[in-house]
Amino acid sequence: MDDIDIIKRVKAGDSESFSLLVEKYHKNLLNFIYRLLRDERIVEDIGQEVFLNIYKSLRSFDESRGTPFSAWLFMSARNRCISELRKNQKRINIAIEDAGAIVDQKRSAEDGLIDEERREAIHLALEQLAEPYKSVILQTLRGHSLESIAAESRMSMGTVKSRLFRAREKMRVLLSGRFGGKGYEKI
Repeated sequence: MDDIDIIKRVKAGDSESFSLLVEKYHKNLLNFIYRLLRDERIVEDIGQEVFLNIYKSLRSFDESRGTPFSAWLFMSARNRCISELRKNQKRINIAIEDAGAIVDQKRSAEDGLIDEERREAIHLALEQLAEPYKSVILQTLRGHSLESIAAESRMSMGTVKSRLFRAREKMRVLLSGRFGGKGYEKI
């Protein structure tokens, strides 16, 4: 039985059928949540909240629009994880576009989720950098030239280049733990 059939049964009053969706997506959803939050203690709770919220709002899911249920589920989980991250961590105030590519609206929901996960990983990695490296890489992300960074911070050009190189290397190490290091060669 596919997702649409199960959703139709739930909407028709067979609430027990929702357990089929939970069973089908539970493991992947928890893995997805863990990849975003990296906190085993809250993964199960967040997963249950997501499923509960999905169940409560299932009547608003319009299967005729062509959006896969899985995309809706994982987008809901992503949004909940972002709320959790904002609640528990001080965020770096840089434009999300500076940290990664803008999601093209024509791309699939899964591509959007992957891009969002990458952006979150970059934000978390930036938060873990020590200060001399963090400030240099943030200034380059904001479009400052190496010359202006050197002048503003009263450092030599060699020091700026060295710190930027080390910052990029540290970012690669931090991100390779999440994604195997692929796709971050341009950081």
